Amino acid sequence: MKKVLYTFIFLIALSAGVFAQGISGGVKAGLNLANQTLSGNGYTSSPSFLPGFHAGGYLTLMFTEHLGLQPEVLYSGQGAKNGTYKLKLGYATVPILVRFNVNSLLSFHAGPQIGVLMSAKSKTGSSSTDVKDSFKSSDVGIAFGGTVDLPMGLNFTLRFIKGLSNIYDGASSPGYDYTQKNYNIQIAAGYKLFGKK
Repeated sequence: MKKVLYTFIFLIALSAGVFAQGISGGVKAGLNLANQTLSGNGYTSSPSFLPGFHAGGYLTLMFTEHLGLQPEVLYSGQGAKNGTYKLKLGYATVPILVRFNVNSLLSFHAGPQIGVLMSAKSKTGSSSTDVKDSFKSSDVGIAFGGTVDLPMGLNFTLRFIKGLSNIYDGASSPGYDYTQKNYNIQIAAGYKLFGKK
């Protein structure tokens, strides 16, 4: 399944690069406000938001003046916290976003995101435990948000990412239907390194 999805993402990016009328790219970084939805046997809860960061690069591939694609490759720190307990997950994420430019200043975007788990640690106070074996190696989600592009190459993005897949892969009680899903608010500042759009 993952190989098919990665191939699909590669083909989208390749075809976009061939046919795009305006290509630009840059770097971005910013704040994550990460959390999770925990549910089992009809009960749903959410811990507290865990501040983190994300950073990486993006391409903007415009087919027309208003419509295009924006693939990105980011490192994203996610997880949640509950009192002194913190779950810190590190993902390499690849969002493939449909981008709509309202004008030269404002754009909106939405699309799927794949995350590959790089690290997973639970922390209580100063004690830290590797818990990567308790989580699945990938996460699939949907992202949507908006960007303000300033004339000097700076841009600012607000984005919400909702995890669609159960990331938990650890042991659970027999007959207990437990799911754990990520969600994340990203606030980013970026800088365009090349291109006009």
